[in-house]
Amino acid sequence: MLQSFIARLCLALAFLAALPAAATEPLKDQIVVGALKGHIFPTDCCWVPLPPSEKLRAMKRAEFPGCTAIGGPVGMFELRERKLWLTGLFKCSGALDHREVFPELASPAFANWLSGSFTLALGPCGYDPRLNGSAYARKQRITVEQGVVTSVTELENDAAMCQTQASETGS
Repeated sequence: MLQSFIARLCLALAFLAALPAAATEPLKDQIVVGALKGHIFPTDCCWVPLPPSEKLRAMKRAEFPGCTAIGGPVGMFELRERKLWLTGLFKCSGALDHREVFPELASPAFANWLSGSFTLALGPCGYDPRLNGSAYARKQRITVEQGVVTSVTELENDAAMCQTQASETGS
């Protein structure tokens, strides 16, 4: 009797584990380039580095229990005149002034701590099941040296997908 119960319990647990799980999408660093808004991703992975801060680490720990989206707070950036600027932070509960975490930084703050390769995904235009995520009107790869953009490369984008969605909705 006990073995039968355990077998049924194991079967039920295996069935539950196989069901698709709803997960909150991770927070993404945001960027504005001219009139286009979108996201910025380090080429290697995940999130754009922010200056070290104990207050930021404490805020990340405090966000975790009440926010199922990993990654926050993340940066809100602007690319202007070939320079990256930190304009704010974003967490599950919304935007906040980056000076709450980094009081020594100006507003906006020149992001001179950033160097490396980043991908910009600009002008989100809807969900694309082929990508299992958002489609974007424009994608670029940028190389940054101490906050200054040294090169920009246009990448294959989802512009056709964006145009198809706009024509389907009559936009």
